[in-house]
Amino acid sequence: MRILTSCVAAALMVALAGCSGVNGSPGTDPSSYVPTISDEELLTLGRAAVRCLRENGVADMPDPYVEDNRLKVPDDEMDAAEEKAGEQTWNAAEEACRETIEKIPEGALAKEGGGDPEPPGPEDVEALRKLAQCYRENGVPEWPDPDAEGRFPIKGTSLEDEKPEPGSRLDTARKACEQVWSGPVGIS
Repeated sequence: MRILTSCVAAALMVALAGCSGVNGSPGTDPSSYVPTISDEELLTLGRAAVRCLRENGVADMPDPYVEDNRLKVPDDEMDAAEEKAGEQTWNAAEEACRETIEKIPEGALAKEGGGDPEPPGPEDVEALRKLAQCYRENGVPEWPDPDAEGRFPIKGTSLEDEKPEPGSRLDTARKACEQVWSGPVGIS
């Protein structure tokens, strides 16, 4: 299975996989990713990107699915669709769908071939503090400030098992705070 990324230059695998970040530091457990979008919303965005690619000549583009809060497509089907479309058609579809693909949050995706992309770091701490404050002001009063490495110390708290399902307080806070931070977040 291929995990999707939102670096349009690499496009949704090369059009749906590429070079953007999720949370956690290299070598950390991928389950430490805290989604910034619900699975339902992520799947809707993934389907829109696939629909666009199909409409622009990649007719055999496989359907995406969400697993572990990540947007994915089966590797073998993806490779076959890319090969059948040909490089010129693939590149043209990728460019035509750039705007749609860029709507997929970076935090919902990982590097092609697995591994953890670069997480938010110390340079992001100030923006992440603003995100924490926004979450507290929008229904999640126990949301902590980030640590010096740019990760939120959530493990072992009541927030650890809470998911941002549609209509949940985390989902409501995320939507209210998108203008503050729309990228991935790390937890520790």
